[in-house]
Amino acid sequence: MKKLNGVITAQRFNKSTLETIFAIADTMKAGHFDTQLLRGKTMVSLFYEPSTRTRLSHEMAMLKLGGSVIGTENAREFSSAVKGETLEDTVRIISGYGPDVIVLRYHEKGGAERAQSSSSVPIINAGDGAGQHPTQAILDLYTIKQEFGRIEGLDIALVGDLANGRTVRSLCYFLAKHYPNNRVHLVSPEQTRMGDDVKAYLKKYRVQFSELTELDSILPATDVVYQTRVQKERFVDKLSVYEEVVRAGEKLIITPDTLKRMKSKSIIMHPLPRVNEIDRAIDADPRTAYFRQAQNGLYVRMALLKMIIVGYPNGSN
Repeated sequence: MKKLNGVITAQRFNKSTLETIFAIADTMKAGHFDTQLLRGKTMVSLFYEPSTRTRLSHEMAMLKLGGSVIGTENAREFSSAVKGETLEDTVRIISGYGPDVIVLRYHEKGGAERAQSSSSVPIINAGDGAGQHPTQAILDLYTIKQEFGRIEGLDIALVGDLANGRTVRSLCYFLAKHYPNNRVHLVSPEQTRMGDDVKAYLKKYRVQFSELTELDSILPATDVVYQTRVQKERFVDKLSVYEEVVRAGEKLIITPDTLKRMKSKSIIMHPLPRVNEIDRAIDADPRTAYFRQAQNGLYVRMALLKMIIVGYPNGSN
């Protein structure tokens, strides 16, 4: 048996490992899992930023597999960080208590890598500022595969705050390295265009991509519309810029009229939470996949916990 040594960045995964995650997630989704698999094992949830889906799905995944959970949902305000303790010291101490895995959400880019360098146990990156959110991107890929039966030959539009959206950044890294046979459209206000580092990565793997400020021209051909919110928390001391982005993003809001211009078999995704970038009037449309997407996060995270704590057959990778 081999084990995953944590989940830090998208670039560290190879394709066969992703396929193994998907296969194990399928068994979890079908209900074929040992409810005592992680009995006696402990997961620490260490969240420096608010979270609903990511924190609770990791915790539910651990509990469904028979493990236990301890931690804090707001370590930035209710931990020794308030007293000036560094992330490295906090993680070094917590890992010394002997948990089996630490799930970390941090408010600064690179937090997960800093934590792993100080930890004696695997770290799962549950989002680090405007950096990455690899488990979200894995569940996004899994959702696309569930919906289409493949992750290739698709037109994928990534929409919204692409400069600060860690979910779309991680998804681009995965798509570029392992599923380059897709067409990616980066749709955003000028102020929140995708970072040059991600675009360079797309070019490195020869992914066809375009940059736009509107959706209308590509909607009829698009298979996946991945909408994101404007992340107000990334505009500290830049309120005027935030307001400009919100105004510019109004033409990107998905409404019932948007659906009329989309394929009948296309899907709309969103990492959630949403604000007003998707009209709630469309929630009942079968093309809205964001609630199915969120549920898939449970099964993917169950798979990841199994692969990190218990392991998986060598032949799977």
